[in-house]
Amino acid sequence: MGALGRERRVLAPLGAGHSNGEIADALHIVEGTVNAHISSILDKLNARNRVQAAILAYQAGLTWPVRHTQVKWHDPLR
Repeated sequence: MGALGRERRVLAPLGAGHSNGEIADALHIVEGTVNAHISSILDKLNARNRVQAAILAYQAGLTWPVRHTQVKWHDPLR
């Protein structure tokens, strides 16, 4: 698995079930960037879908489990 870099920022909200639009809003980036990051994550983790990517990322210690709530997710790096 290659270095994930900026892509790691989308892993927690991805695993929590947030949509690409919600992730983009929370990270203050365009949805196309989120799409690109998720595609790259799927490739690097050899995941078939978002759920598998989230599970593999958690198992590899790249992210932590988060519950999807009504509270807007925020970027911990900001």
